[in-house]
Amino acid sequence: MVLDTWDYEDIKGLSKKAFMDEGVPRVREVFTTPDTALTSLKEFIPDFINQLTRPLTEEEKWSGTYKPPVPPRIAMTGTWDEVQAYFEGDLSRFLFVSPVALMTDGLPVTPPTEERVVKMLTGTSHTPDEVIELREMGPLGPGAVEWIATVEKVAINAVMAGCKPEYMPVLLAMAELRLPKGGTTDCSAGQMYVVSGPTAKEIGMNSGIQLLSPGNPANMALGRAAALMGINLAGCMMGLTTIGRHGNNIWGLTFAESEKSPWEGLNVDEGYGAGESTLISFGGFVQLMPACTGNVKTPTNLFEYQNASPEHLVAALKTCKAAVVLFTPDTAKAWKERYGFTSIEQLQDYLWDNLTWTRGEWGSHYTFYMSSVRVKRNPRGSRMLNPDHLDAPDDALVPMIVNGPKSIKVIVAGGHGYAWGWGGGWAPTSTSINKWR
Repeated sequence: MVLDTWDYEDIKGLSKKAFMDEGVPRVREVFTTPDTALTSLKEFIPDFINQLTRPLTEEEKWSGTYKPPVPPRIAMTGTWDEVQAYFEGDLSRFLFVSPVALMTDGLPVTPPTEERVVKMLTGTSHTPDEVIELREMGPLGPGAVEWIATVEKVAINAVMAGCKPEYMPVLLAMAELRLPKGGTTDCSAGQMYVVSGPTAKEIGMNSGIQLLSPGNPANMALGRAAALMGINLAGCMMGLTTIGRHGNNIWGLTFAESEKSPWEGLNVDEGYGAGESTLISFGGFVQLMPACTGNVKTPTNLFEYQNASPEHLVAALKTCKAAVVLFTPDTAKAWKERYGFTSIEQLQDYLWDNLTWTRGEWGSHYTFYMSSVRVKRNPRGSRMLNPDHLDAPDDALVPMIVNGPKSIKVIVAGGHGYAWGWGGGWAPTSTSINKWR
């Protein structure tokens, strides 16, 4: 095998590391220009033939177990300015990607000194050296473990982001679920988290007016820490391992669910107790259209304009591949009273039944190729997109939401008044925050 690799040092380094991680000391490569408009590789053919036919070197014959170098616990010492320069990195090293900081989100960080990290660790009873396995989402769901972190490393990134010790259980839950790291897709991948349960109020999170905007220390610091952990603990390298053409501004967005919902909380919807704090994670092509009124389907009256209607919401969600609904508490109460949705489960069932396209449309869509293997594994007759739907005639209506009604997440949050929003996030997952106390 010979690999075609772009002729840049950063790409060469990633290539070598990837093979070493798999126990292969070196794979032969032909380095070509990163010109994506290139129409012919003719000039590189002699090099390909040479790499394919020449005898193995001693290095290529090597076998054994590769052990990556262990980074030092203390990365560097210096002044505040020197610390900032170290974490930012040398922006001139980027040859073809946009200049981005090496270990930060581009903003100055709080230096993670020994004393600050020790103080941060007081926010959890878990030991500093406890290992957390970081799972990466593949196209068909959680894949093999690729990276590991420790409680102490989470605390280091928490310090850098400006977190308080009491945020640690939420941060450890983030690391357990999935960290923002984009992916080898050129689409706009992102990550969003919602905290449900008592912890949100205990640490002062915003679940009301302006909850998606700057201003709340907990919401902002948690979201920033998630992004830093994705960069420093989960292997994200902007422009190298994550190559979205535009990127995504939803990169660790974190907010809390409102206590004023007329329905059960997301923690209950996910199978936890009403008093148990839970973190819900939305990954993949995360999108969120907040507080839009009347912009999807022409309303016939003021109530529809402010609150939408079931038909309006279905029309909006048909623009997504997954479903996230965002209601203010007043809107949720209006839907309960006016449309008779007495529970989140009832609304989920309605949306799953009505978010449809024809079997012919689904089969001709790119999503078919990404989802068909998973769909074939779903039990026939189940409340999921399953082989029964694949066998249907082209004009039959089939569900858009692959994983069934429970994967449609209804979030109640925001200030007083009527407003609603919608969006999508693949494969929502959840975990207990309480266990990380």
